[in-house]
Amino acid sequence: MNKIPIILDCDPGLDDAYAIMLANSAKTLEVRGVTVVAGNVEFYHTARNAVDLASMLHMKTRVAKGAEAPLIINLQTAAHIHGGNGLGGYLLPKANIDFDLDKAWDVIHQEAVKCAGDLILVATGPLTNVAIALLKYPDLKRNIKKIVMMGGSTTTGNHSPYAEFNIWADPHAAEIVFKSGLPLIMFGLNVTHQCALSEAEMTELGEIDSEIQALIQGLNKHVFGEDQVRTRGGTLTLHDAVALAYLLDENIAKLRPAQVVCELNSPFSCGQTVVDFNCLPEEANVKVAVEANKQVFKGILTTMVKSYKIK
Repeated sequence: MNKIPIILDCDPGLDDAYAIMLANSAKTLEVRGVTVVAGNVEFYHTARNAVDLASMLHMKTRVAKGAEAPLIINLQTAAHIHGGNGLGGYLLPKANIDFDLDKAWDVIHQEAVKCAGDLILVATGPLTNVAIALLKYPDLKRNIKKIVMMGGSTTTGNHSPYAEFNIWADPHAAEIVFKSGLPLIMFGLNVTHQCALSEAEMTELGEIDSEIQALIQGLNKHVFGEDQVRTRGGTLTLHDAVALAYLLDENIAKLRPAQVVCELNSPFSCGQTVVDFNCLPEEANVKVAVEANKQVFKGILTTMVKSYKIK
């Protein structure tokens, strides 16, 4: 069976860490690269987390540094959610591998050309790297099969009343991607929250003997600490892992075509994804996830953890 080639563009981040672990464990995926952007926390930490995690998981892939700030606006992070280092203070073993010599956008282009149109780009952070790649390499559109992204919302936001964090963090990059003409699949807050996991469910995952057990338990300790429970309501939504899981089982979500644009000008709703399901068929530029199956997602996560059994 031919594996699906992917690049995971991310900003680890609690849920990005799960997306990386999930992608690496999937027998149907070939991770051609992990490219890193600033977002959930400052770039030093997102880059460090990516390379340390790739090393810990024995990943045979390129890990490339990307944008340290958004295209136009100033960097603002979500460290209050992810902890100062992005992993709730949990320290990964220091990597025994090096970063790729090329930048994230160059790696995206190189691997896309090598895959001759079969590469799927999974974007789980601000879309800065993706936008730069599209601007630098006009031929990239011919060599990317589709982009599966975690970002946006058809309803309310999580970093402002209307905007989801990944889009809010670099709305100008998001608008470039939405206007790219590439096939896009959007997993927004409206659907990822349907896969929220309780403390009991996450504790159950952390009780499975595996090479990632200590990491899961460490992240749980942060997520279900007193301050975080107050913020999260006692649940954890692994937004990025939900988007990645779609490549493993499309039954995880139902999609609807829509026209999606990103609000750039309003001081009240900048970063909002404006989703029009009533557009003409030729105007639709995104397939938007509207319904998710939590049980399918939970099963995928359980299989993932068990795949890291201690040898």
